[in-house]
Amino acid sequence: MKELFKNMGPAAQLAIFVLMIGLGLILASIIGVVFILSDTERNNMLLWVQGISQIVMFLCPALLFAWLFHSGTDSFFQTGMRRWQIAPALLAILIIIIAIPLVDYLTTWNESLHLPQKLADWEQNMRQKQDQSQNLMNSFLSRPGFGNMLINLLILAAIPAVCEEFVFRGVVQKTLVAWFRSPHAAIITAAAVFSLTHFEMFYFVPRFVLGIVLGYIFYYSGTIWASAFAHFTNNAIIVILTYAHNAGALGIDPQNLHLPCAGAFAIGSLILTTLLMLFVIKICSKKTENQKKNHPFRK
Repeated sequence: MKELFKNMGPAAQLAIFVLMIGLGLILASIIGVVFILSDTERNNMLLWVQGISQIVMFLCPALLFAWLFHSGTDSFFQTGMRRWQIAPALLAILIIIIAIPLVDYLTTWNESLHLPQKLADWEQNMRQKQDQSQNLMNSFLSRPGFGNMLINLLILAAIPAVCEEFVFRGVVQKTLVAWFRSPHAAIITAAAVFSLTHFEMFYFVPRFVLGIVLGYIFYYSGTIWASAFAHFTNNAIIVILTYAHNAGALGIDPQNLHLPCAGAFAIGSLILTTLLMLFVIKICSKKTENQKKNHPFRK
């Protein structure tokens, strides 16, 4: 049976993976309803349901995909971490930190965009749903106490980082590389899918850029953990800084930086981020050449 799956082309594999995600979504919804109905502290349970849903809807289908279509999860997701890959992983974290002014500028710009008048009702509906999602996230982040911050780091930072990297960089990007025969086209497409699946159109551009950065980090570093650490850093910064802001230790709201000369900061951030990315690519390209020759879709 597994041989039948392994002989399928990339397009068919992605189609089946979408079905897996759909089944995971149904199962996650059922689990969510059961958990919420069984607990009186609805907001607290919603937080845990979010983490469980990520695992059921994203991580489990991704692991099943690797088992069905490839030789195993370790080789497909490149979960190994060799000594030489530590430096790219650490640089990836630095890249995410340096990219903050750029991402903040793109977020402000994206939020200011408006659709044509004929789509005004659709835009209003999308903004309302986005505001509801953001308000729910703020309710999670605003819970006081160091213990709650650690829980948020687990559920809102670590779990999404791992689950989404296994799906979008692991399954989607690698399968698109085999389909398109172009890593650049695959990285850009996977980044677009990554951003679209968050269903927040007015945050599309910054997430799309983040997805591209994570895609190149994974492709050239040769380990899923480099992009996962970078993704976790992006999420964790918001969690930690929001906690510090709510505790009175930080005067600036991390979700609304409003940097002076934001455009200049964004340009500087873009230049430094690009230079660091090129440096990571340079130090990784020779090491990953042999891995790319042994891509799971190559015969």
